[in-house]
Amino acid sequence: MAHVRKQMISFFMTTKCNLKCVYCYTPKYKLIKKEDTTLDLLFAKKGIDDYFRDSASRYIRFYGIGEPTLEIEKIKAITDYARSKTKDKITVELQTNGTFSQSTRDWIAENVDVIWVSCDGEPYIQDKQRPFVNGKPTSSIVEENLRYLCKIDRLKAGVRATLTGENIKKQKGLVDYLEELGVKYINVLPAFAPEEGSNSSIFKWDPLDFAENFYLAHEYAKSKGIWYNTMCIVNFDEPTRHACRSCTPCPHLTTDGYISCCDFTQLGPEYIDSPLSQLIYGKYDAEKNRIEYFEDAIYKIRSRCTENLAKTTCKNCDYLDNCAGGCMGQVVNETGDLMGKCEDNCKIVKYLGERIERNGKLHPAFHS
Repeated sequence: MAHVRKQMISFFMTTKCNLKCVYCYTPKYKLIKKEDTTLDLLFAKKGIDDYFRDSASRYIRFYGIGEPTLEIEKIKAITDYARSKTKDKITVELQTNGTFSQSTRDWIAENVDVIWVSCDGEPYIQDKQRPFVNGKPTSSIVEENLRYLCKIDRLKAGVRATLTGENIKKQKGLVDYLEELGVKYINVLPAFAPEEGSNSSIFKWDPLDFAENFYLAHEYAKSKGIWYNTMCIVNFDEPTRHACRSCTPCPHLTTDGYISCCDFTQLGPEYIDSPLSQLIYGKYDAEKNRIEYFEDAIYKIRSRCTENLAKTTCKNCDYLDNCAGGCMGQVVNETGDLMGKCEDNCKIVKYLGERIERNGKLHPAFHS
């Protein structure tokens, strides 16, 4: 399914996190005010009102700079409110680090339809790359929660793995490890450098090295009935005008009261002094309980489509209709240009486009 089909409203629940991932791409924001660390419930409800009014989608998603399940009671309240506003069945998605308690897991099992758990692989990799803030390992609790959730037939449970030099050549091993846990959907991405840049070797990887090892793992996983995916092939199943929902745009509510179009922009301009602020297109007015939408910003965001890219950035590209310029947030983060492109991603798309079928059977799941 072309990724733009995934129309939804996203809630960035909190800036608080219980992990200290070695590659965390979250920029070094200014000190975040206490009142801006957690999503306002009234803002969330108003966002649902507007979205359900203007869109046929009944899909809600929980994500964040921090770990969303640290605000599980507010997640429950938002889910209940969304259900109360429509006679249609809603779809609930959660993206999480998987370190939640048994009581939270029980609620997820009953209420969530799609869950993506961040897990980088075998314990020696997971515990090195994704430890708790106190340095203790996370692998055992993540494994326990994944084993449990993957057994629930009604729940689509997948894993999102970040690849570094530690595991970029071990992707087939990642498939074996996650298969043993019961995982049928895997999404991988190399580590993104944070907004302010970094000289760390963690963020240094060769695009063709990634692509070659991804392809081997993709085919290996397919032989096992497992969907193995990455951002560069999300639109390989059908032509698309837009890379994803961000370009349409779909609302992502920030903890400081803004509407963003993308996971890369999780706070407003008070905290993000960079080109990523181009991805903000609305602001909540708490006194009036209304959201002001910025029409100029919406127009610019929507301009990132294949028709415009074909005239400039992606001229004469054979893969444009199955890429649509790639992830807008990553492009803006790395180039500062809403109409820019990431050269490494272009190399990956071309390599995989020559080897993986395009415009055939729709993909079974989409991440992010």
